Amino acid sequence: MKEVSLDKQYYKEHIQNILYDNYMKLALVNIDTGEYVSVISVDKNADNYKSTSDVSSYFKDNKGLDCCHPDEVREFAYMCDMKHVKALIEAGARSIVRNFRFRLRLGEDYEWVSMDIEAEKEPREDGQWVVFGMRAVSLDTLVLEDSLRTLTRVYRRIFRIDVTHNICETLRGGYIRSRDEVKHDCLGDYMKDMTMGGEIFPDDVDRVRKCLSPEFLIKYFANGHDRFTIRYKRKMDMVYRWVMTEVIPTADYRDDNKVFYLYTRDIHEEYSESIEKQELLEFYSYKDALTHLGNRNAFNILCDAYADRKDKRSVGFVFNDVNKLKYVNDHYGHKEGDLYLQRVSQMLAQHFGENACYRISGDEFVVIIMDITEQSFNSMIARYKEVIDEQEEAPVAFGAVWKAEADSIDKIMNEAERRMYEDKKRFYSKHPEVKRRESVENEANIAVGATEDGIPHYRNLGKTDRIFDALAATTLRNYIFMDDLDTNVTKWSASAVDYFGLPGQYIYDTQKVWEKLIHPDDRAIFEQDITEVFAGRKKYHDVEYRMRNKNGEYVVCTCRGFITKKENGDPEFFVGTVINHGVIDGVDPVTNLHNQHEYTKYISIHLRNKQTMSILAIGISMFNSINMMYGYAYGNAVLKDFATKLKNVVGGKGLVFRLDGAKFAICSNIYTKQELKEVYRHVQNLALDNVGLNGTSIPLKLYGGGLIYDHVGADEDVIKSSVEYALERSKEDHHGELVFFNEEIKDNDRMRLQLYSTIHKCVANNMEGFFMCYQPIANSETGHIVGMEALLRWKHKEFGVVPPGIFIPWLEMEPCFFELGNWIIEQALTDGMEIRRIRPDFVVNVNISAIQLENHGFRQAVVDILKKTKFPPEYLCIELTERCKNMDIAFLKNELEYFRKLGIKIAIDDFGTGNATLNLLTELPIDELKVDMSFVRGIQESKPNQVLVQAVVSCAHELGYKSCIEGVEDKTLFDYLHRYGSTYYQGYHFSRPVCLEDFKKLL
Repeated sequence: MKEVSLDKQYYKEHIQNILYDNYMKLALVNIDTGEYVSVISVDKNADNYKSTSDVSSYFKDNKGLDCCHPDEVREFAYMCDMKHVKALIEAGARSIVRNFRFRLRLGEDYEWVSMDIEAEKEPREDGQWVVFGMRAVSLDTLVLEDSLRTLTRVYRRIFRIDVTHNICETLRGGYIRSRDEVKHDCLGDYMKDMTMGGEIFPDDVDRVRKCLSPEFLIKYFANGHDRFTIRYKRKMDMVYRWVMTEVIPTADYRDDNKVFYLYTRDIHEEYSESIEKQELLEFYSYKDALTHLGNRNAFNILCDAYADRKDKRSVGFVFNDVNKLKYVNDHYGHKEGDLYLQRVSQMLAQHFGENACYRISGDEFVVIIMDITEQSFNSMIARYKEVIDEQEEAPVAFGAVWKAEADSIDKIMNEAERRMYEDKKRFYSKHPEVKRRESVENEANIAVGATEDGIPHYRNLGKTDRIFDALAATTLRNYIFMDDLDTNVTKWSASAVDYFGLPGQYIYDTQKVWEKLIHPDDRAIFEQDITEVFAGRKKYHDVEYRMRNKNGEYVVCTCRGFITKKENGDPEFFVGTVINHGVIDGVDPVTNLHNQHEYTKYISIHLRNKQTMSILAIGISMFNSINMMYGYAYGNAVLKDFATKLKNVVGGKGLVFRLDGAKFAICSNIYTKQELKEVYRHVQNLALDNVGLNGTSIPLKLYGGGLIYDHVGADEDVIKSSVEYALERSKEDHHGELVFFNEEIKDNDRMRLQLYSTIHKCVANNMEGFFMCYQPIANSETGHIVGMEALLRWKHKEFGVVPPGIFIPWLEMEPCFFELGNWIIEQALTDGMEIRRIRPDFVVNVNISAIQLENHGFRQAVVDILKKTKFPPEYLCIELTERCKNMDIAFLKNELEYFRKLGIKIAIDDFGTGNATLNLLTELPIDELKVDMSFVRGIQESKPNQVLVQAVVSCAHELGYKSCIEGVEDKTLFDYLHRYGSTYYQGYHFSRPVCLEDFKKLL
């Protein structure tokens, strides 16, 4: 190609012809001297060189700034400002402005145009030159620009990120506006500079850098996600504000075109409000609403934290009990009582510091000071005593204790509480008028108060009132009430007034006040029962319902009462007790149902009174899946919803209890077996259709076990285990159909219950009647005995030797089986040590139940037994029984791995039956598979059995496990089974299970 020399005019004409179709204005400008040349102008005339300060002056000189639409004049002037342009060039930019769109007056109308500013790579000798170009904008581009401008009202940043070509470019407003938006080629560099430059709040830097890295986003979108969102704090106008960044892949996102858009918007106001609400909720969950000191929850957390500390610190503890609170409430009202409590709390906070003070009950405050010397604590207490003594009547009685180190806060609190009561006695001895004040008023026949219409609150009853107060003070859980039927005024225990937030200790027309606190679903039951009593159709009022306390929480209460009569037979008082089941641990906190402790108590009372009872236990299958999918909070909400439905179904015909996990029990003394079946079907239908929250319906699959008790000799543990046994049979063998214990055992259920009761007592009586037998495990090649399986037996003078198949499945449901199981292990290893003197490589197999593995003390129990017997763990093999295989796989794996680390071998018993599925092989640490004898029986004639045995043995060998075939009954079968290559055999061919002495003779 030959270079041609062109004169200036010819050059300009060529440029004009080539670029005319694209640009309506093209100018070359020297930003150092201000000179420019217009190659193409809006009137198609090329201008001569002319000195000017900036390009906007060109429009001012030729057209005036009003050629630009007023809405864009300011931005246009900013874009063309030479100082701004020069700063960007010095920062390394070449494309200074790209696609800046504004409206330019052409004739009578405004038309959208686009402006570009490009800089030369290197400045010339006469200065730095840049090219200004303007072109018309198409309709499609205008629509896109309008969309971008609309988005910029919400988003501060809009980036197009091309990871494939390592490009990160801004799309905000359609042009690049500041130096930080043009100096980065890729997202990684941009994020690095932004996080290192202090733009991101320090606590969020690592998270933002990780989550907005190209590597993370590529991996995230590769997993099928369609957007990524992150919230963090970013500096805006020198202040950190909450922002939200969203990253969305393009519609044609693929491996060779990894492009996505990144949007950042300010969410500070809305998100800050959400955080403030959350912090406020957290604050009040640990703060007493009245005094703003720490509440009982905060105090309990502190106690737990101290108990968990290995390095116990010195503690100063002050127990305070407010004096005269009852008097203030009764005479001046609860509002004044609250003010009195606030003044006491302020006194404590001023003296000890607010963070050290807690209100743990209505009139009790404690102070806990950590890491304080005894001398400093005693000085603080001396000053505190001076403050109290300066007042006319001490507002509190207190007891103070300092300990250099203590096992728990509870022990310190008990000592401080004892000293507080000593101080209270001194207070009453110093101010006897306080203790006598109310009784003096009563003896003088002074009304405690009056309603607006003049009806007296309470008649003076003298000594009766004093007895009432004395009884009411003996318990916090039971609330005594006495309703004067002549005046319709009721006196309540002070503890009831405090707990339920009653208007006072004396209430006119109590029923109206009380009914408002009863749960709406329970009011009908209450009204019906109270009506029956006052109509004389019932002698005693005895009903259970839910009451709302002053915190708005519902607790289960039982109200019992009766009417006393005058000498002439007219009603005089309605007296009784409200038992608050929510005050103690008798009520489950999740469901508000009676808990397992109350369930046991219910059974015990009915047994003691020789009453008939019907029990229906209901379990929710695979409830762990709900917890894993939706979270434990949602799982608890489902349990609570299910519990409410159970209570609604049962109504007043029985009681509902929550047992362990996702199990419940309905107990009644009126349901027949048929009615229990109908209740179970009804509950099943509710569980399939209606259990769910917030519009999410979760069908629940249930399993159920029942028992009808009719005075058969048994104790509460036997009853509970029998119900649990029926429940497990429903789950394992009957696909959730209701199973009654009496039907499941088929034969003589009375005798069976007596048998179980006797076995239970024998376990408690030092394993009375239990003994061990052992069956040989032989090498398949030589037939030599190499180990033994420990098998439990029981003998009783009344029942004789009882086969294990009768009592072990039931006994495995019993909590006492944990102790029995440990006894089995210790006895087997003790006997095994005798054989090891003859055979050092002898192995002992022991069966392990699920109830043992679930007990948190089992690990240590095994370790202790190994130490005690000195049995080497590598020669102990534990066999997993049937229920073990149905446990949570993750939990089971964790437990077995612990024993494997000790050297103990693991075997799956009865592999191929029940729950012994193939997934156990992939999940659990296994050493041996035991082929169930059911596959061996008749194997010579059964092709399926032959294939299955070969498959299990081959599978074990391929996985590096040992195998043992059970049920080898004779020499013929022994010879036949050699073809399968099993490691061990076990069966009657070698011996039946025998006692230790007989076993030794086999060796």
